[in-house]
Amino acid sequence: MNNFLGGTVSVKKNHKFLVTSLILATASTSLYAGPREQGKKLFSSLTGGTANKQLADELEKKMKEKGPHKTARDIVEGNYGFYNVTLKNFYTPMSNEDGTQFASLNDMTATLIGATRDEINFFRVFWDDIFYKFDGPLISNSSKNGLKNNSPHLSSTGTKFPLYFFNQNGEGSSTTKSLDNLAPTNDWMYLNDYNTAVRIYNPTKNDQYEQAEKMNLPLSDRNILKQSQQLTYTTKAEDAIAGIFSTRGWAKAYYEAGTNRASFAYFAKNFLCLEMEELNDTTIPDFRVRRDVDRAPGGKAETYKTYCVGCHAGQDALGGAFTYYDFVEGKMRYSEHYIPDPEDANEVILLASPVAPKINANNVFPDGKITQSDSWINLWNEGQNAYIGWGAASSGNGAKSLGKMFAETKQVRSCLAKQVFKTVCYREPAGEEDEKTIKTLAENFDKDSNMKNLFINAAVTCIGE
Repeated sequence: MNNFLGGTVSVKKNHKFLVTSLILATASTSLYAGPREQGKKLFSSLTGGTANKQLADELEKKMKEKGPHKTARDIVEGNYGFYNVTLKNFYTPMSNEDGTQFASLNDMTATLIGATRDEINFFRVFWDDIFYKFDGPLISNSSKNGLKNNSPHLSSTGTKFPLYFFNQNGEGSSTTKSLDNLAPTNDWMYLNDYNTAVRIYNPTKNDQYEQAEKMNLPLSDRNILKQSQQLTYTTKAEDAIAGIFSTRGWAKAYYEAGTNRASFAYFAKNFLCLEMEELNDTTIPDFRVRRDVDRAPGGKAETYKTYCVGCHAGQDALGGAFTYYDFVEGKMRYSEHYIPDPEDANEVILLASPVAPKINANNVFPDGKITQSDSWINLWNEGQNAYIGWGAASSGNGAKSLGKMFAETKQVRSCLAKQVFKTVCYREPAGEEDEKTIKTLAENFDKDSNMKNLFINAAVTCIGE
């Protein structure tokens, strides 16, 4: 149960919550709904829940007194369903190649949710030294007594709270532990307001976020999900820091296998609303296409010239920004890469090159590009893909500079506006009026860089009159 505006409303807490019933409810709502139905529709669109009679009464009153935008903001700020359901389901598909909502919360998705919640310039998530993690006082030899003295939930010895553990396969189990019996290993944090504990952030594991999700901890609470800096938490290499591109969640999804081309391909899919086939331009010069790409697939050079080159020429040119990254043994690795020592199976050798060895491993076409740096070039800012409205920089080094270019790209605004519209309106945009609506939403998003406002503004457009 969750309190809102003096009323009580049931909220679906599981992130796997399905919206089928809401779609049916939306379809039956009149285009000319009154303030009561509009308020209820706003609530459903933004939180994934259904308002009861008491709440509907209060929403109707607010709609009449404050109007839809202020009512929508009150809904967002007063109900954690917006964060734990709507935003979680919105961002999670971006964190995995399958595009599923059913993946676990991680540092990437928590960062996107936190940036939305705190209304920071959202485009910082593509390049800045920020990420969100759960935080609280450590449970250790030096802090256990202090916690007991200072925490109302730990005022007596033997206080117990739930803990969640995860094996290497990601299977979770819960147990109840006493604070007195918990080994003071400095890797558990006590969350006072919820009388529970989670692991500290670990760059090799996702257990903190999985534990928090299992306990349905509210992502709306600024006292537990806090903005922090990636440096020292995810990596000590300052040049590696690049917003979500250097989070463990992104690395696991897009650096673990292959040659990191997926990093741009899924950025394009999730933030440009474009598949690689839609970017295909065979007029682009192919001097950056790597040597692992066959120039005569199936024995036919025409196949490369009329199809393959159209994606690889532009993708490999931009993808150079990600070539220092890898994901090995559960952790993002940047610029320091190792190979087994051929003379001692128990030792490894540090490579001199900062380029991940997998990038140049497959020598299919020896005259192809051998990647030796993390430089990138945007060859798509002219020609058929110029309409995307790319950021000003046409070249640079590393994911941070590329992320800054992405942060300025117009298509990012329109893509996110379209996706938010679909989320809160429960339908695909159709027709000229919807196109105008999305254009206006994108323009306002460009002006204020506020993702929360984008959700509010989109929800208001879909409540009827």
